[in-house]
Amino acid sequence: MPWISFFANGMWLLVIGLMGPSIPSIITELNLGYSAAGLIFTLLSAGALIGAFISGVVSDYLNRKHLWIFLSLMLTAGLAAVGLTSGYLALLAAVFLMSLFGGSIGAVGQGIMLQMFPEKRGKYLSLQTLFAAGGSFAAPLLLAVIFAGGGNWRAGFFTAAGLVFLLALGMVFSRLPARVEQQGPEIRLLTIFSDPAILLIGSLIFLSVGIDIGFSYWLSEYFTTTAGTSPVFSSIAVSVYLGGIMIGRFSLSRYAQSAKSSMVISSGLLVSAVFLLLLLSTGSPWLKLLFSGLYGVGVGPLFPYLMTRGTARYPGKSGSVTGVLFAMMSFAGIVFPFVIGVIGTRAGIEGAYYVLIGIELVIFLGFVLMNRVICQAS
Repeated sequence: MPWISFFANGMWLLVIGLMGPSIPSIITELNLGYSAAGLIFTLLSAGALIGAFISGVVSDYLNRKHLWIFLSLMLTAGLAAVGLTSGYLALLAAVFLMSLFGGSIGAVGQGIMLQMFPEKRGKYLSLQTLFAAGGSFAAPLLLAVIFAGGGNWRAGFFTAAGLVFLLALGMVFSRLPARVEQQGPEIRLLTIFSDPAILLIGSLIFLSVGIDIGFSYWLSEYFTTTAGTSPVFSSIAVSVYLGGIMIGRFSLSRYAQSAKSSMVISSGLLVSAVFLLLLLSTGSPWLKLLFSGLYGVGVGPLFPYLMTRGTARYPGKSGSVTGVLFAMMSFAGIVFPFVIGVIGTRAGIEGAYYVLIGIELVIFLGFVLMNRVICQAS
């Protein structure tokens, strides 16, 4: 610890990352249409939303280590169930079960880590989200190796089940602190929900998913249809973007405690908007590839910074605040891929990406407002 927490978040993002490359095989095997396949992603995010919120809240009242181990074992079972399913409805049920417990292990792990190392909140949250990006980066590579070895998409989920089981064993042998009792007046969940700072931070996290996950889900399609690149080149573009995200989040871990961190984040937002505009304007696939990575560097630090500011509001209720903010993230994961797809259907994926520039500017204004609200509340 905190490495177990980092790996728990990374494993859940690896699980999510397996679904995208598996979808073409699932569509072929089960003879599905795009709408039916899209429902799989909806349930994936919906389960994570419910699981992260509930587990985050209850972790402030239960033995966190026992809860964490239980959730990891249930995720193992859910992954195995996805690999064993033979029909569409059974697959939907298994995906929902898997995501219900998968979203929970990251939320509970973050609450434990924040309780153990409150003085390193910014640095460790940056590293935790770095591992999350690493999980997304590793997932398609893992599946590519399995396909190259003659395996199918189910083998990817069986492999992930084995990795999560090893993670659960690591939790068993980890020494975690007992839950810290709340000092002073009890903070109710309604107090957290009604806090203007938490509401604003949660809204910014919601929007940040649009310019992060919403961007990455459709990036391969953008390169294929707009830049005319091969599937291999388009997949590389996604990896380059995720590499940029990892660099951005690692850099935040180096200056998270600095008084200038807020200025760095706001500057990164504006610069990334410029890089996105350049990406859309240039006709060269190689320049598009370069700007994809630079865009990732600019937006990468935003989410962990917002999570740091949010959880710092109620240190004694780190699990509850994490649950609320993770729920906003998961809800955005339901909304934005669909919305960008709808806009892309009418205006093309490139047209949808221009909308993301507008969202970045809204986030920038909200970011400035957030700092004023928090300063006034302090």
